[in-house]
Amino acid sequence: METVSIACAPNLSGIIEEIIDNFEDKSVSFELTIGENCNVYYQEILKGKKYDIFLSADEKSADDLVSLNLASTSEVYAKGKLCLWSFENKIPEISTAKIALPDPNIAPYGKAAFEYLENTKLMDLVKNNLLFGKSPFEVSRLVLEHIAQVAFLPVSFVKSALKDNNFKILENSYFPVIQKCALLSTDNKKAQDFFNFLINSKRSKQILNSFGF
Repeated sequence: METVSIACAPNLSGIIEEIIDNFEDKSVSFELTIGENCNVYYQEILKGKKYDIFLSADEKSADDLVSLNLASTSEVYAKGKLCLWSFENKIPEISTAKIALPDPNIAPYGKAAFEYLENTKLMDLVKNNLLFGKSPFEVSRLVLEHIAQVAFLPVSFVKSALKDNNFKILENSYFPVIQKCALLSTDNKKAQDFFNFLINSKRSKQILNSFGF
């Protein structure tokens, strides 16, 4: 049985597994690496670690791998949305709450959160109340452990990994988060087939849409 190895953005946790389950070719086994922020996987690939496909949470990482001849192509597979999530029944007023968010220096959804706070003129009010995590998992733990009251997170992560509906989608005041994937392997036909399924199939798009993309 041929194996396809995939490094995944953490906001695909619980989603990529469903897409794999719907892949028609059942003669393929998949090795998933998921949980760290995308920059970790990007740096690993630069240092020579072998994956067949890289599903990033941004555009630049996948495009840069193509420019460096470490990937044969990169394609948009999802457009992500940002939300406010809380473990409390009601989303707290963020102007006075401790706020958890992904580190904007390494995480595209953290960058989107910063854009939102700046464009809505909230940054000066909340800048001393911001707490950062390296991944959505770390960010959500800050809320679950009552260190923060509310978090900026990808809608997809809240719906899939946290399995919670207590969130407020933020539609405006930040640039949409475009997520691209890079095909790293040139000699794994099964990887190419799955890459095409992810990008082009109606079923893959339905699954991604159901999780808020």
